[in-house]
Amino acid sequence: MNNKQVDILLSVYNPNEEYLIKQLISLNNQTYPNLKLYIFDDCIKKRCNLDLFEKYITNFSYEVLPYCEENLNYMGAFEKLVQRSDGEYIAFCDQDDIWMDDKVEKCVAYMNEKNIDLVVTDKQIIDENDNVTCSSVRKHSNKNYDNWNTYDDITKYNIFVTYAVGMSIIMKASFAKKSLPFSKYTGHDKWVLACTSTEGKVGYLNLPLVQYRRHGKNVSGVLVGIETKEDYINQRIMPDLKMIEDFKQKYPNHKDLNEIEKFANARRT
Repeated sequence: MNNKQVDILLSVYNPNEEYLIKQLISLNNQTYPNLKLYIFDDCIKKRCNLDLFEKYITNFSYEVLPYCEENLNYMGAFEKLVQRSDGEYIAFCDQDDIWMDDKVEKCVAYMNEKNIDLVVTDKQIIDENDNVTCSSVRKHSNKNYDNWNTYDDITKYNIFVTYAVGMSIIMKASFAKKSLPFSKYTGHDKWVLACTSTEGKVGYLNLPLVQYRRHGKNVSGVLVGIETKEDYINQRIMPDLKMIEDFKQKYPNHKDLNEIEKFANARRT
């Protein structure tokens, strides 16, 4: 087994303690032998109970990053965690999901087997009571973003539709750091996948190694807060255009840039 250090990057914001405890237990039960947990609390008004980490993370070390006096949003929180990380691999982690015990072990093994720089796993969906509502998103979805394969050229598609949620990603830390600074106009997951698929190789591990909790307070959601066409333009189209500008500055010679810009501008009409 590859024993290089994997840093689990956990961003918390006023978490449901019951959900967080279950997540921490699943992290503590990981079969991979060389882990470290980094935690950043982005909620200024109500800080997370730090005793939870001491109680439930007993098999490897953890570090709580210093608090900030202003909210960074989840993209900024993960950017700060990536900056602090010093391991060879990075695993993004949310506060209310559950990982299978062998998630990290299987992901690192797959990355080494396929010689890739970032891996995305299949996932199960669970509800607020831990009931499995979908045993395999890949198996039950006909969407392209759930059915791509290792070595696929996905960059131009991922620019518009996220091809991986953060908690399903493990990647080489060197590529995570290459992607800094993150664009402020999209999620950290979409950004690191776009950058890594441009500069390296990305892969899909067809195993449901995470349980993705879907409930009323999830940050993500296809049409959360969208009620009118104007809402859609302001909250989806315009941020995409600004993110594409960031991508263009980083990769001005990307082979698909003209196609990306053409499609993005057509969506405004």
